[in-house]
Amino acid sequence: MSTEIEITVGIFKCQSDQEIFYQRLSEVTGIAKIVHSENRVQIWVNDKQSPQAFKDVSALCDIWHLSFRIIS
Repeated sequence: MSTEIEITVGIFKCQSDQEIFYQRLSEVTGIAKIVHSENRVQIWVNDKQSPQAFKDVSALCDIWHLSFRIIS
């Protein structure tokens, strides 16, 4: 089972800043899938690792001033 999280992506300072965000997001333990769309990123987190993954995603969103919500 997995939990879906949607991140609303804003404007990054530069291309490098955006690349760093996505690199760090891809390094979060427990993320099974990442899908990018226009101004949103949907991620699926394995339920076993979800508590720590939620903390890690929240910390990343705080750094880049992004919002996220748990879909399911």
